[in-house]
Amino acid sequence: MQVPKIRQSVEQFKAWMPTDEAQQYLPLWETQQNWQTNFNVEAPDLAASYDAALDSKTNRRHYRRGGYDPKRSMLAIMEWEPDFVRDAFRDLFSEDRDLEGRIQRFVFYVNELFNRYRDAKPKARIPTHYHDDDYNMASIYLMGQYPAVYAPYSTPLLQTVCQKLGAKDVPPAADFPRYTKLLATLRPFLEKDEELMATYRESLRPVDYQGESALLMYWYFKFVAEHQPQG
Repeated sequence: MQVPKIRQSVEQFKAWMPTDEAQQYLPLWETQQNWQTNFNVEAPDLAASYDAALDSKTNRRHYRRGGYDPKRSMLAIMEWEPDFVRDAFRDLFSEDRDLEGRIQRFVFYVNELFNRYRDAKPKARIPTHYHDDDYNMASIYLMGQYPAVYAPYSTPLLQTVCQKLGAKDVPPAADFPRYTKLLATLRPFLEKDEELMATYRESLRPVDYQGESALLMYWYFKFVAEHQPQG
């Protein structure tokens, strides 16, 4: 990636952060805090823990919007077979295992569990599990569990950021591990800017996660994707 482009975009991002457009992303930090407070994969009532953890009082569009409701599907599966879902989350959160394998297995497990759920409950009015969504929900679960490391993922976002910041090669397909590495690699460009970090801290609301969060980089990536010129 081209350092001059990164530095220029960081300066522009800093000016964008206080805008109304930028502030619309803050519910992600609220969900991150709720997950930290409420989710426990070993909770006796896993569904209740998940329900409270995946929440936002201000905006839920990152996990619930028209025609997309993975939370409802996951709650249904959890209430039906909590122990199998528990195992799927345990594996997803096992940082000693390969990241690519974990996210692929998680989507596979959810798909298999949902198919079994639908066979057992043919009258259930849930059309799909919505987790075959380019790793979006898997990344949100990881974002909640490990705030400093993960952020919401999409392949178009990764590709656009690579293109606009001058990467030598742009991934042709989903590459969640590369995205996660990019979050960490570019973080110092933001963290060494004291004015930017002060603006960031001032932007967070009392309900938002206050610790080290890769969401800062996601915020920056969204700015780059939506406001930086191509090439």
